[in-house]
Amino acid sequence: MNASGNFQNQHPTQVPERPITTQEVEGGRWFRRRPDCSSLVRLVCFPYAGGSARIFREWHDWCRPEVEVVPIELPGRGAHSQGPLIDRMDAMVERLMPAVEPLLDKPFAIFGHSMGALIGFELSRALKAAGRRCPLHLFASGMRPPHRKGQYQIHTLPDHQLIEALRSLNGTPDEIMGDSSLVEFYLPLLRADLRLAETYRYAPGCPLDHPITVFSGIGDITTPINHQGDWQQHTRSGCTVRLLDGDHFFIQHHAHLLAASILKSLGRRSLPVEFESVIPAKILEREGSEAEPVFSSMD
Repeated sequence: MNASGNFQNQHPTQVPERPITTQEVEGGRWFRRRPDCSSLVRLVCFPYAGGSARIFREWHDWCRPEVEVVPIELPGRGAHSQGPLIDRMDAMVERLMPAVEPLLDKPFAIFGHSMGALIGFELSRALKAAGRRCPLHLFASGMRPPHRKGQYQIHTLPDHQLIEALRSLNGTPDEIMGDSSLVEFYLPLLRADLRLAETYRYAPGCPLDHPITVFSGIGDITTPINHQGDWQQHTRSGCTVRLLDGDHFFIQHHAHLLAASILKSLGRRSLPVEFESVIPAKILEREGSEAEPVFSSMD
């Protein structure tokens, strides 16, 4: 629920050298890929409510060359800023299925924070049901288990109450909420995202076959940590829950740790030098010494 991303189209229109297919046009609106990437694994990322693909802009450098990071640009921001908003999960997944088709040509994992975690979960289920290539791993951050109804409902609040609720979650900078023009632009997008997440209802089905890693903030009032182990119900494989200091937006302060954990889970042998310069040594030592997460279950 953060407005710090730039929702305007960052990619100037270019004249194509050859005809562009419908699939390519659709993919161009939903994601942008780096042409020089030679990775063997792809990480598809979904933002939180109100967030854009730009929140993952540093992840490209952290994860290359072994892992290609592909942030998904949801409707209402970036190249999708002029398109209609989507406020229902079924409609979102229906639109995503053909859009992500070009990304299924190599092994991939999915990461999502808050609303993005639910989207990643339901996309994983849809891919399995359709007999398509499924993720190697689902990384669900800042979100309750799908079958548990969220108790934090704010999408129907009047504007002034919604703004105060956002401030209590520490997700939206004061300079955004203090600018009436930005608020006017931002609130419809945010309400649509919140409605999608808060009206989501889990439909029972077969568990996923791939592992799930859950990241959760100890102080997150929207996601009780004592329920997070229940994500195990949604996979036939292992489920690991990692707790981090912080509230619902712990991702803003611990993005490096999340990326490091994801890289290890996807087969990275060691942390790149860049991490050693930005993560205090004592954290790296703790990360390495605490081999067992807070909650862990394996078949």
